[in-house]
Amino acid sequence: MSLLLLAGSLLVTAVCYLLGLPFFFLFLFVPLLPLFGRRPVRVKRCPTCGWETAGREDFCPWDGSRLTPADGQRDE
Repeated sequence: MSLLLLAGSLLVTAVCYLLGLPFFFLFLFVPLLPLFGRRPVRVKRCPTCGWETAGREDFCPWDGSRLTPADGQRDE
C-alpha cells in the first residue's frame, strides 16, 4: 500500500509539474488518500444482550450467542 501511495504521489506531482501547477500544495492531500479506499464498517450485534462489535468476532464473549448483522446491514 505504501509503495502505491508513493507512486501515485510522484505521478500526480510530475503531471502537475509538467502542467506548470504549484505541485507542493498536493502534498497536503497525501494523508487523505487512504480514506478514499475505506470500506464501510460492518457492525454485528448480539441478539441476546445487545453487545456490538465491528471486529471479527462471530460469537458474543458474554453469553456465547451467534452475532447477527446490525440493523440495515446484510450478512456476507
